[in-house]
Amino acid sequence: MSAIDRYVEATTRENTRRSYQLAIRHFELEWGGFLPASADLIARYLADYAETLSVNTLRSRLAALAQWHQT
Repeated sequence: MSAIDRYVEATTRENTRRSYQLAIRHFELEWGGFLPASADLIARYLADYAETLSVNTLRSRLAALAQWHQT
């Protein structure tokens, strides 16, 4: 692991990493999405859960997917 990787990892709390991992797992396994995903696919995923999940949960899931794509 490079020094940069250690610094990046240190800036992300364990709970955040765990939450993001669960969100990615939910997207792929429970919903059946594939990564990398198009903006349209992510929009459909969020729309499918808009009635049952809170706005904060949807934001967290979106952040997790964005982080996955950036990484």
